[in-house]
Amino acid sequence: MKTRKLKLMLVLLLFSTLSWGGNGDVPSRLSKNEYGHTILKVDGVPMLMVCGELHNSSASTPQYMNKVLRKLTKLNLNSVLATVAWEDIEPKEGQFDFSLVDSLMAGAYRNGLRVGILWFGSWKNGESSYAPEWVKRDTKRFQRVISPDGKPIEILSPFCEATMRADSKAFAALMAHIRENDIHKTVIIAQPENEVGIFQDMDYSKMGKDALKQQVPNALTLYLKKNEKRLKLGIAKVWRENGKKNTGTWEEVFGNGYESKAYCTVWQYASYINHVAEAGKAEYPLPMYCNCWLVQKEEDLPGVYPNGGPVDIVMDIWKAAAPAVDFLSPDIYLPNFKSIVADYYRYDNPLFIPEVRMNHAWAMYAFGQYGAMGFSPFGIEDRVNDKVYAGTSLVVKELAPLITKYAGSSKMVGLLNDSNASGERIEMGKYVLDVAYENKNEGSCYGIVIQTDDDEFIVAGAGLKITFNSSKKGIGYIMRVSEGGFEQDGTFVVSRNLNGDETNHNKYLVVKGREVDSIEQPYGTYNKIDPSFYTPTTDIKFFGPGIYKVSVYIRSEK
Repeated sequence: MKTRKLKLMLVLLLFSTLSWGGNGDVPSRLSKNEYGHTILKVDGVPMLMVCGELHNSSASTPQYMNKVLRKLTKLNLNSVLATVAWEDIEPKEGQFDFSLVDSLMAGAYRNGLRVGILWFGSWKNGESSYAPEWVKRDTKRFQRVISPDGKPIEILSPFCEATMRADSKAFAALMAHIRENDIHKTVIIAQPENEVGIFQDMDYSKMGKDALKQQVPNALTLYLKKNEKRLKLGIAKVWRENGKKNTGTWEEVFGNGYESKAYCTVWQYASYINHVAEAGKAEYPLPMYCNCWLVQKEEDLPGVYPNGGPVDIVMDIWKAAAPAVDFLSPDIYLPNFKSIVADYYRYDNPLFIPEVRMNHAWAMYAFGQYGAMGFSPFGIEDRVNDKVYAGTSLVVKELAPLITKYAGSSKMVGLLNDSNASGERIEMGKYVLDVAYENKNEGSCYGIVIQTDDDEFIVAGAGLKITFNSSKKGIGYIMRVSEGGFEQDGTFVVSRNLNGDETNHNKYLVVKGREVDSIEQPYGTYNKIDPSFYTPTTDIKFFGPGIYKVSVYIRSEK
């Protein structure tokens, strides 16, 4: 009897090792650092995605894609976000062609890049232009959104189960193919759909109207009750004003205003995409996220912006409806960068920015203030000659071990002059740092400050003047300032020690940034790049963030 049980246990153990499902089989996973901050680990090592998003059509042919990927090495990126279109991989129902995906993975590996897959399935920017021809032509099976005047529009309805099943099946096939064929583990994250939502208050199809009359899902009311003290103000206010009901239709729980229609629509989009993400993760459980087209003006109602996406005012609905989606991310083209990233960095949501204006100061602030997992300017192939951004990429990668270590703690802050402020005061340990912004031009003064020891700071950035004062008795003073950078093994290499005129005899730190004659810098293996790409310049200097190691002490007042 014991022998039979032992044999059975061995069979079960063998089966478990051969079956798919453990995160140990994927190259990337979400983890926590010692401060409880969510970080991305790739091959077991914390990683910041210093990346860029390609234009939507750049990955549509191997020839064009390979040319673009080679150009990206000029920006010193370590990753790229690229489109995989449903219409390309499943041109006929049930017949898959993954040649473009294979070319993307091979090209990324050749150029030292990791990949984030952007799945353009049922929707892209609220539209359905990337669905296959067999889906577009079959309007009876794959139903469309209905406008308020009763007419169908060329957008797939989030209430159509047939579409959801077909989309999920295709995405699952994609993830299974990546699992089996990505031998170098280039693909590390995935985004199911893109900027979803409709430009109207709801889907006026019979399915949409019926959904509004149904009971609010228990998962949402339970979430609202459990997280009442942490809810976003908008949904919390509406729910409370209508009696904090645990059951009822959408209108009974959220009232007869626009909110009930909007929340029902949001729930459906999030549930649909959760189904797609679950299908993909069942094959290959990479971290997955959803992005969104932001609310442009505070007074805009749902439908003025795409109604259904994970904008900040309905993130709580998405969290309840889509647990398979690991985090929600803003696409940022608005000027109020600071307030947007503050909204998306929550106790349950790490910051990742998949689309954004190309702004090196914003990148430094996002990484320093919120330990962002990634920063990805859109249309990155158009900006490959931006030497300042290339220099910034190098600095971020040099700082990555420190950023991922201290993210979420009071030992790291980001700095950015995006208003009329002349500076700010920051308390770190036993020191108070008075930071002066040396230039009033927006975005010209920025940086990251990391306290690596009681009396030691690493400062990176440009356009700053920092005085280190004591937060208690005594007078804070600078002992030594070294300008330099980090090798890949974490060793700080000094290019010069600063004193005299450069620090007013150690009274304050002047953060000027690095002068960049060519793209190459003297630190780290990150800089071993193909020199044939560049023509070094000697007459024009480009300024990017610099790195400074500062030791300080508190002098007795006596």
